Amino acid sequence: MNEVSFSRKVKEVHFGAWVFDPKTQTISDGDVERELEPLLFKLLSYFIINNDQVITRQNLVDDVWCQNYVDDNAINRAISELRKILKSDKQRGIVLKTHYRKGYSFVFEPIIIYHDQLSSETQHTSPDTPFTPHQTDTSIKATGKSQRAKSIKAASFIAGALALVLLGSQFTPIVDSQPDVVEKSIEESVLSWIEGRYTLLNLSPDKRQLLFAFIPSEGQNYTLVVKDLNTGYEKRLGEEQVNYFPVGWSVDSSTVYYRIVKDDTCQVWRLNADFNSSSEYLFPCEPAGLSGIGVDNNHFIYSKRGYRNKDELAALTSRNLVSGEEYQITSPNLNSYGDNLLAYIPEKETIIFERLQLDTSELYMTDLDGGNQVKLYETQNRIWALNYDRSKNMLVWLDTVESKVYGYSLTEKRLTNVTKLLGNINYASYQSIGLDEFLTVSYPFLQDIYTYDVTSGQLTEKVKSPHEDVYALDVQDHTILLRRVGNKLAIKKIDSDGQTSQLGLPNGRYTAISYDKEQNRLLVQYQNKIEIYDYESLSLIASVAVDGIIISSEFLFNNRIGYVVLDEQKVRSRAYIYSLEDSKETKLPMVNLRWVGQLNDYQYVTLSSDDKVLLYDAKKGEVSVTVNLPKALYKHSEAIGNGLYYHSDGKSIYRVDFYAEEPVTEIYSVDASKFVIQNLRISETSGQLLLDILEVRQNQLLKVKVQD
Repeated sequence: MNEVSFSRKVKEVHFGAWVFDPKTQTISDGDVERELEPLLFKLLSYFIINNDQVITRQNLVDDVWCQNYVDDNAINRAISELRKILKSDKQRGIVLKTHYRKGYSFVFEPIIIYHDQLSSETQHTSPDTPFTPHQTDTSIKATGKSQRAKSIKAASFIAGALALVLLGSQFTPIVDSQPDVVEKSIEESVLSWIEGRYTLLNLSPDKRQLLFAFIPSEGQNYTLVVKDLNTGYEKRLGEEQVNYFPVGWSVDSSTVYYRIVKDDTCQVWRLNADFNSSSEYLFPCEPAGLSGIGVDNNHFIYSKRGYRNKDELAALTSRNLVSGEEYQITSPNLNSYGDNLLAYIPEKETIIFERLQLDTSELYMTDLDGGNQVKLYETQNRIWALNYDRSKNMLVWLDTVESKVYGYSLTEKRLTNVTKLLGNINYASYQSIGLDEFLTVSYPFLQDIYTYDVTSGQLTEKVKSPHEDVYALDVQDHTILLRRVGNKLAIKKIDSDGQTSQLGLPNGRYTAISYDKEQNRLLVQYQNKIEIYDYESLSLIASVAVDGIIISSEFLFNNRIGYVVLDEQKVRSRAYIYSLEDSKETKLPMVNLRWVGQLNDYQYVTLSSDDKVLLYDAKKGEVSVTVNLPKALYKHSEAIGNGLYYHSDGKSIYRVDFYAEEPVTEIYSVDASKFVIQNLRISETSGQLLLDILEVRQNQLLKVKVQD
């Protein structure tokens, strides 16, 4: 039997362009850092440790899977996933070599770095002096041979690394200054006069047909609609008690893919775009939304939620519609929302997708195997949809927050066009025909504040306005909340008689607020700092800056705050407790968390990145209870107060009793076709739950032309 794991003395392993950290189970090439799934981590470790031999499939079955039998398809998928994750702009060559009818071998001679190697010696080694580790570890090889950590010259290593950087640079997008923003007016025309809700627009690749979902004013379910943009003729597909939603098109615009959702079941189907054939069932899916493209009649690529068993995390997946086999194209970090498919360019065999981080939206391109992933652009606002303009070799999308149309040239590898649309504009779903013409729907949402009485089960409207209002807090005899004003947020104060005023702090890029009744203090959260104010005077008491991104923050007991920070590489997150009395920070001994609150004097409640609620006992220094949450239909949110923990998945609210036989109890649910619970908090004044609820209303299907 061959060895599978590294000795604890190993700090890191260098091979090709990669640095492999066995402790954190990550690889990095300097620009890209990737976290490995347990199986892929085990496989990579196995190949590195046994790099001097050909590894057979039976070796993998015996040593990695540790089973009597493993299906060949499972091994094929694992090897394929490992090869994809070992590709980057800097590492373009093969890492695992296939030996016909024999097995696999690791191409590189790994360089093992140990914890007990003196950094001073590596710093003072001359370019012509061989670098040799102080100690080899015979336990690394089952054969008893010492690890072949060959010495290399520092100059050669630097030259090789520089060559890899230069090689990778030819695939890196060109960084250039932003183009000038051009302001233009628009002309709107209504494409459909039927009253109801229009959503999920999807333009055919030939830009002649529009696929969308529609529910009439008095209707109960969404129907699927294909509209001919030249004739205006519409074809509809629907039935009672079933919701039909678009998924995407085939690349030749001849076939539509859609999903039907009934109760908690979801299925993906396809149909000829002319509706002159029978629908064909393809595969089951999650009820949450997905986008996909038919590459050909037998292959389909789509954004699949549930990656790494995390409800809100999506990865691009390729599915063989004949065999049902799937393989993963991308591997997003656990601490993100993952990847959303935007477009496929068949002549280039290129996939365009959005990687939604916790703080930004990143535009990427890759091939069908997930190799050569290139980050093109990064923005603070979502890239909800995108279309490819073949005549200009350009990606075009609409920023619905700032009302700007963007054009990204794939020829020049940079943003070349930005048009600011003038007027009172509020759009939602959209599709771009070009830089000067797009299809959209008027904004169909109202975002208001409600209270839920956990005793009576009564839902009551608290703050209703035409604005986007979130994070409402009861403070003394009034309410404060965040209200969107352009691309910033204002902290508003609403008196008991409904009068609204500015609290006293300027509009800013706030991400959350919190209130401590006991100390009468206000917490204001930004992307990378937290400010604490005395509420009466609004004088600044403390400012806590972090290296990374603040995911969440809360007031805790005894004049402390708790917050979770995502590192600058956007890979790992840690929770911290900060004392406002002595300005000391304590790190909780857990990783990959999303939220932390305090249940009582010694017990903390945390939400992990894999959607588990953990009860941490500070006296024992360990997690005492772990609770698995129901799958999130939309998004997770949480609140803690009065010694209880509450959680929402976007549709329902749950009360969690950590010591009950059935710890999770559903106490309230909304109609998911009309409402979404966005945020959840507890009023320190009344003990009621405060809910940010997004309500779907009627809207219009529009065609917008940008005027010269």
